Amino acid sequence: MLEETLFSLPSPLPEGAVLIGPVSWSNPQGPSSDSYSHFPDPDEALRWLVQSSKGDQPLVSRLILLHQDAFAGEGGADGLCFWLENLVSLHQPCLPILLHAELSANHLVRFFRAGLFDAMWVPLERSAWVNMLIRAEKKLEYQHQSRLILEHTGETRETLLNLRRKIENHTARSTSELLHSQESLQAANQQLAAAMDELSLLYQFGRQLSTARNWDLVLRGLLKSLGDFVGSGGAALVLRSAQGGSYSPRQTWQWEESSWDKVLVNLQDQVNDAMTETMMAPGVFNIAPDKDHRPGAGPRIIALPLEHQEIRLGFLLLLFGTPAERDSASTQFLPFLQTFQVMLSEEIASAQMLDRIRYIGKFNAQVLETIKSAIWVIDENGHTIYCNRAGQELLTGKDAPSEPTEEFLFQIGRGRLEKTTCQDQEELPELFLDARLQLDDVQGLLLPALRKAPEGIFRGEGAVRRSDGRRIPVLTQTTLMAGRGQGVNWLVVVCEDLRDSRKLEIERLRADQLEGLVEMSATLAHEIRNPLMGLSAQAELLAEQLPPQDKRSRYIEVITGEVDRINETITRMLNFVRPYEPSRRRVCVARLAMDSVELVRPRADERSVGLILDFDNPTADVSESGHWEIDIDGAQIKQVLLNLMINAIDAAPPNSVVSLSLRLYEDLHLVETISGTQTSFGGLMLLVTDQGDGFGVGGPEKIFRPFYTTKSSGTGLGLSICQKIVRAHGGEIRAERQQDQTVFQVLLPQILPEDDAKTKIQKEQS
Repeated sequence: MLEETLFSLPSPLPEGAVLIGPVSWSNPQGPSSDSYSHFPDPDEALRWLVQSSKGDQPLVSRLILLHQDAFAGEGGADGLCFWLENLVSLHQPCLPILLHAELSANHLVRFFRAGLFDAMWVPLERSAWVNMLIRAEKKLEYQHQSRLILEHTGETRETLLNLRRKIENHTARSTSELLHSQESLQAANQQLAAAMDELSLLYQFGRQLSTARNWDLVLRGLLKSLGDFVGSGGAALVLRSAQGGSYSPRQTWQWEESSWDKVLVNLQDQVNDAMTETMMAPGVFNIAPDKDHRPGAGPRIIALPLEHQEIRLGFLLLLFGTPAERDSASTQFLPFLQTFQVMLSEEIASAQMLDRIRYIGKFNAQVLETIKSAIWVIDENGHTIYCNRAGQELLTGKDAPSEPTEEFLFQIGRGRLEKTTCQDQEELPELFLDARLQLDDVQGLLLPALRKAPEGIFRGEGAVRRSDGRRIPVLTQTTLMAGRGQGVNWLVVVCEDLRDSRKLEIERLRADQLEGLVEMSATLAHEIRNPLMGLSAQAELLAEQLPPQDKRSRYIEVITGEVDRINETITRMLNFVRPYEPSRRRVCVARLAMDSVELVRPRADERSVGLILDFDNPTADVSESGHWEIDIDGAQIKQVLLNLMINAIDAAPPNSVVSLSLRLYEDLHLVETISGTQTSFGGLMLLVTDQGDGFGVGGPEKIFRPFYTTKSSGTGLGLSICQKIVRAHGGEIRAERQQDQTVFQVLLPQILPEDDAKTKIQKEQS
C-alpha cells in the first residue's frame, strides 16, 4: 500500500463528497467527517448510492474520490471499470475521480471510457485540486441542465395527459374552449419535441466525438447538423495549434473567409472585452464581424469560447444572416448551446491529452529503435518483454523487420511472445533463457547475479553468442526498473558492440608497430649499407688485382652477389615501411597486363608453365580508347602483377597453366578495413590463378604479413608491398583457395571513395 500522506486531500472538500479507500485515509485539514461519507469497500459504497437514489428525495450531486488501493491487486483494473459502469447505470449526478500514483496511459484511457471523470496524480497540488473542483462544478452544471430538460419533458407529458383528460371530461364544452385546448396541446407538443430534439442531438454529438478515430471525418458533419438545427448560415471551429499558439480554423461549414487572420484578431479582442465588461449569458457572446456599426453590420456571430482548466482552447462560431436571426437563436437555444459548449470543451481537451500521450509514446519508440546499442527488458522469469532493433540484429545477424511506429507503440510492455507480428522463437532467441549472453566477471547463473548486483547496477564486458555461432564482444550495462504490478522489477540490459572499437585498437597497435618498424628499418639500412658499400668496393679492388684465369675470382663474384642481394632486401624493406602515395594518371590496364605477361613469359617457359591472358569482353579492341582505362599508378600496379605472376609461376607444377584475367564491374564490393563496413563502386578486378599446392600451413591469413614466406629463398615482403600498393589505390587484394586452384584477386575502384564524395558534393552545389 502506498503511503497515506501521498493521498492527503487539500481543502476545500465539497459537502456531500464520498471517499472510497483505506480506513486510515482521512482529511484532517478539511471539514469534519459529518460533511462527507467514507467507505473502505467500493461495493459497499455502490450499494449506499443505490439506496440513496431510491425514494422521492431530490438527487444530490456528489464528488466521489477513489483511492488507488481500493482496487489494488490482480484484476483491479477490470474491477474499477466494472464499478464505474455500474455507477453510470444509476443515472446519479456523481463524478468519480481517481487518485493514483502514475498509472499507465492505456489504463487511464480505459477508465475514462468506462465513466471516470478525472484522474489526478499524487501528491496533490492545491492548484490542480482547485482546477478539478472548478471543472467538476461545470460538469455538474451540465448534468443539472440535462436533468432540467428531462424534468421539463416529464412535466410537459403530465400536462399533455391532463389536457387529454380535460378534453374527455368536457367534450360538451364550446368549440372555442376546444380550439383553445388544441392550441395548448400543440404548443406543449412542440415544446416537448424541441426538448427531445435537443437532447437527441447532444447525445448524437457526444457519441460522435467520443468514438471518432479521425475528427476530420466528423467535425464537418457535426457543424452542419448544429448549423441546421439552430438556423445559422455557417459555422467554424477555431482551435489553437498549441498552448500559447495562434488560432486557426480547424474545420468550417459554409463559411468561406478570405481573411481569417483579421477575423480571428477581431474575434479575440471582442470576446476579451465582452468578458471584462458584461456577459449576455455564461460562456456565450454576441460578436460583430467588424467594429463599425453601419446598417446591417451589427452582431451576427455567436461565439462560444472553449476552455479547459482556465486554458483557452479555441472558439465555436455560428454565423447568422442578420442580428435578428442571431438574437432569436441566442434566446431559443441558450441552454442547449451552453451544454454543447461544455461538452465540446471537454472532448477537445481529452483529445489533445491523448494526442500528447501518443506523441510521447511514438517519440520514445522511435528513439529506442534508432539507438545503435542493443536494449532488452527482461521480466523476473527471464522472458523478453522488449527488444529493440539493434538487439534483434545482434542476436540473429540479420536485419530486423520494419514495423510501423504506431503498431510498435502498443507492443511495448505486453511481452514479445504476445505480438501477432513477432518472429518465431527460433529466429529471435531469448537472451537469458537460451544462454546467449556471457559475462567475464559473472560466474554461475547470470540473471540472479545481475538482479542482485549492488544497487541493481552492473557494468562489464562479455560476449553475445549469435544464431550463426559467432561470438560478438559487447560492453554490458544492466539496471532495474519498475515493472507492471506492485513490487515487480524488470531488468534493463544494454549491450554495446565492441567490434568496431577493437578493430580501431588493433589498427592503432599496428600503426605503432609500423612506426617502430620504420625507425628500425631506417637505422638498419644506414648501419648495414655503409659496411656493404665497403665490402663491395674491396671486392672490386681484389677482382682487379687477380689474374683473369685465377679460380679465386668466383669467390669475389659470390661476395658481390650476396652484397647485392642484401642491398636489394634492404631496399624492399624500406619500400615496405616508407609512406607511399600513388602518382595517378590515365592508364590502359589491358596494355599493362599484356606487357606484364610478356615480361614473365621467359620464366614461365623455363618452368614449362603456360600463360593465359583473359578478358571479360574478348571482342573488344584492347587498344580501344577508354574501355580499360583507369586512373592508377601504372608502374606500381605493374609491379603488383609481376609479383603475383612470378609467385604463381614458381608455385605452379610443370605443364600447368597460370592465367591473368581482367573483369569490369559496375558494382564492386569493397570492405573498409577499419570500420568493417562494405561499400560499392564501379571498378576493375584482376585475377591471377595457378594450380599450385596453395598457401601451406599459414593459410591466406598470414601470407600478407611482412617477412612471411613459404619459399626457401626470398624476403617475404613481396605480397606485403603488393597489399600496400593496392590499398593506397583505395582497393583490396584477396587470396583464396577455389577447389584445386589458388586465386589472387586485385580489386581497383575507378575513383577513390573520398573522390566520389567530392564529386557528389560538387554536383549538389552546381
